[in-house]
Amino acid sequence: RLAMPATRRLSGASVFGRIETFDYAVDTDIQIDLQTGSVEFSAARVTGTKEPEKRIAMREELLDLDALDTGKYKGLIIQDPTDRRKVKGFVYLGTAWATDLEPLFTSAAKAIPNLVDAVNAQTGITAKVDAHLFIDSQELFRTPFIYITANEAFELTDREKENLGEYMRRGGFVFADNANSTVEFSPAEASLRQIFRASLGPHQGQFRPIPNSHPLYHTFYDFDGPPVGSELDVPSIAEQWGVNYRILGQQSYRLEGVFLGNRLVAVYSDKGYVHKWAENHGNAPQLRFGINVVVFALTQEGSIAQQQIDYFSEGDAGE
Repeated sequence: RLAMPATRRLSGASVFGRIETFDYAVDTDIQIDLQTGSVEFSAARVTGTKEPEKRIAMREELLDLDALDTGKYKGLIIQDPTDRRKVKGFVYLGTAWATDLEPLFTSAAKAIPNLVDAVNAQTGITAKVDAHLFIDSQELFRTPFIYITANEAFELTDREKENLGEYMRRGGFVFADNANSTVEFSPAEASLRQIFRASLGPHQGQFRPIPNSHPLYHTFYDFDGPPVGSELDVPSIAEQWGVNYRILGQQSYRLEGVFLGNRLVAVYSDKGYVHKWAENHGNAPQLRFGINVVVFALTQEGSIAQQQIDYFSEGDAGE
């Protein structure tokens, strides 16, 4: 408490006239301790590297990814190069929408939540279900992995084509899944293939078979190739409808991808994983492959997530 005693006034002859002074006093019952303890600071050196085989080792790097989960990024993970099962970080997974694309069928609503549960249960990554992501949104460029699925024909607007193409060129990854995979050359398949040619151009948007030796099949779990999806789940009324369904036993043994240089920017699945992911049991291989796709998309050199990891690690090293 501060107390103001009575004002004392001094008067005297001066060329400046009267001089007034005011005194302030602190009550004697107040004690102020100005002593402080010692403060210690420590810093850890973080070294960034762009070499794939040495990419962000968890025991060498001290990035607090939980602290970076502020909503600015939709996924950041780090993986120990000496043990690929040691991963940590976070990711938000959702289904992409467009003006003419609204995947409202039952499997589309259940697939991503089931994949999120699998990621949380089987890895050190914290996964959450994200809201619908619109292809023409700037949110796209904060999202390292987008999932597009369709069961009927659709077409992107010019703005959506431009945004999707720029997204892939800047490190984005697209997993396109045909939900009508039991029908050969379906309208959904034609539309999903077309969006890559339309967004990247006829030359860059071409598909190539992804060899079974590709890291996509070995980034977390090991696969000899893509597991069976729903492409062989032929309805019993196939003949009644007169639709050209796939013949049982004619499984597609490879997925197709779009490459920009050496970077795999998109995977096309004609296997209908959306239906397998949506099942409540008997879909362990398909969910494990989904985990592979997510981990690969976020750790691939040049990906949106990896660019951010390199930025933070190099920034800390510079300090």
